[in-house]
Amino acid sequence: MADEQRGAGRDDAPGPVPEPCTGECEAHSSRALPASPPGVSVEAQRARILDDLMQDVVFQLDTHGRLTHVSKPWERLTGMLVGSWLGRPLVDVFVPEDQERARALLESAATQRSLAPREELRIEAAEGRGMRWVALSARALPAAPGEVVGTLADVTARRRAEEAVTTRERYLEVMVEVQRRMMPHERPQDLYSAVVEPLGRVSAASRVYVFEMHRGPDGNLLASQRAEWCEAGVPPNLEDPEMHGLPLLEALHPEQSGRLMRGLPVQALPRGFTEMLAPVLEGQGVKSVLLLPLHVHGQLFGVIGFDNCREARPWGPVEVNLLSGAASALSLALEQRTDNALRVRTESTLRRTEAGVHLLIEAFPDPVMVHVGDGVLLSVNPALVQYLGYRDASELAGRHVLDLVRPEDRDAARLHLGQAMEGQRSARAVEMPLMRRDGEVVVADLVTLAVVVDGAPARVTVARDFTERKRTQAQLMLTDRMASMGMLAAGIAHELNNPLAYVLSNLDYLHGTVGPRSRPLSHDELVECRQVLDDAREGAERMRQIVRQLRVFSRVDDGKEDAVDVHRVLDSVTQMAASTVRARAKLVKEYGEVPPVQGNEGKLFQVFLNLVINAAQAIEEGHSESNEIRLTSYLDDGGRVVVAVRDTGHGIPPEHLRRIFDPFFTTKASGLGTGLGLSICDTIINGMGGHISVESSVGAGTTFRVALNVAPPAPSKGAAGRPDA
Repeated sequence: MADEQRGAGRDDAPGPVPEPCTGECEAHSSRALPASPPGVSVEAQRARILDDLMQDVVFQLDTHGRLTHVSKPWERLTGMLVGSWLGRPLVDVFVPEDQERARALLESAATQRSLAPREELRIEAAEGRGMRWVALSARALPAAPGEVVGTLADVTARRRAEEAVTTRERYLEVMVEVQRRMMPHERPQDLYSAVVEPLGRVSAASRVYVFEMHRGPDGNLLASQRAEWCEAGVPPNLEDPEMHGLPLLEALHPEQSGRLMRGLPVQALPRGFTEMLAPVLEGQGVKSVLLLPLHVHGQLFGVIGFDNCREARPWGPVEVNLLSGAASALSLALEQRTDNALRVRTESTLRRTEAGVHLLIEAFPDPVMVHVGDGVLLSVNPALVQYLGYRDASELAGRHVLDLVRPEDRDAARLHLGQAMEGQRSARAVEMPLMRRDGEVVVADLVTLAVVVDGAPARVTVARDFTERKRTQAQLMLTDRMASMGMLAAGIAHELNNPLAYVLSNLDYLHGTVGPRSRPLSHDELVECRQVLDDAREGAERMRQIVRQLRVFSRVDDGKEDAVDVHRVLDSVTQMAASTVRARAKLVKEYGEVPPVQGNEGKLFQVFLNLVINAAQAIEEGHSESNEIRLTSYLDDGGRVVVAVRDTGHGIPPEHLRRIFDPFFTTKASGLGTGLGLSICDTIINGMGGHISVESSVGAGTTFRVALNVAPPAPSKGAAGRPDA
């Protein structure tokens, strides 16, 4: 019918286009239609004018469904030039989910003379216009079997209006239910659980949660998660210790914190939050976040949050307004609870928590000590008493933590305790030798975290015996070394065989030259013999270097740390891995002026050999001229020596980057990796007080950066021999 009406419109259209007016019409010349070029027919003029006036897109398709004609409104609808689409299939303009329906309609229209049923489909417009809804109508062209003419009508506004009405009705039903649950005679004991589930379902969120604000031991404003609802397949966070005692306002940008304090919503993608919070959200798979404040008696009492783990889609204004109404209802219900009841419940919970902490510490199988102030022992559990060889806990109570550490290790222990006292979370695990009562030294892994004991801030240190773990680490490192040596065995044999061959050849030549002869050697013969000896010596020196590198690689179990020249280590690594790298990439060295680092030469050799072999295996063989592995060294802003290993390989997918340092995780084919290499590298570097990080882009390559501490200056001979004053 639409086509018939448009055809009728063309038949009833006026005749020739009037000539441009003159004289008094000049004032209106800006609105006059431009004159047509000479020789243009009346029909062509009429068609051009109708193209300009029509709102719908008119198109014609050939027998293969390709555009042979499309009217100018196409550009207004799609944001794409008409010329760029002529000759292309019309179905390509629709979103992938709707292309099959569009194809079915056009094929149906091509085989019947009547108008095919209309379909409302989606297209992705260019120039940032987003998704548009169009009504597709089509019918066969009788004069050309298989060809189709049709229209595309923009129905985006109507569809959005219908969706807005549907959304509003759906939300209002839930809001009424939430308001009913908040009424005094219906109000449940747990207000949060009564609202997070219906709000999660109506908002299509993946996770809905409530944080309450409270003061920490030092008076800082913290937030702890109190309730949560998750859709199927989304892991919960309620039991995650990181979600309790979180400095929420500090984790937000100042303007975001300000909006919450003023009672306004905050929503953003993970990258729109601070560097403290963004990695946490990304690690939980969150794509977008909406935070609504809960105000009680004019103060920020908490936050109700909505996570979308499926798509980076913001909530619309209508949704935000309706959800804010539910948050206001929850805030009012919280206000109506008496302050006294809230205080009694909080104090009771705190007493139960503290009692539970005491019982947990006493029954904990690992040694635990509780200390206050700068490290005075408040209590210890039976496991620590036995571990350190004491008879009773009273022998340790009141002593200082540093009394349990050797004098030479007290600076490191003091640094560990200081980090725990400054931070809100647990300090990084550190390997620390402890002294038993009989003077024997045991090595333990110390982890210190902040707690509240008897209403006062304290620190709890857990000491995990490191002996078994150290033995396991040594076995894993040996396994990784053996795997590396297995991959390099053929290359090492080749590297030894080449110099050995010409050393033997030169010795054979000398044996024949200086053996029994009737006359003494001439001057030229002596010069040649000396050259042959120099070549043999050079080959022997090359073999000596390879043997030295193997000896360095075999001394990884030696835990001694001293000043190490990283460039010397890197040179040894490149020589050892040369045969593996040569067929895949060029090896480029870009060394800066850096001082020696504090570490173990054999362990650093293992780390960099692992990184270089991984870089080589990320590049296919046969394209060595177009690929490179670049070794770079420099000093960073913090005064650390950084070594970067960059390759131009296939890169690491983003979903694998989070697990790249996990033990036994590998993306290599079966037989090419144990999954231990990068985990061991991370363990070795962290054990030296350094840090290893990775950046990667699929198809562009990967960069590993190893940051190491600079070795302290060696004491001068005079200082070493001078007695203390």
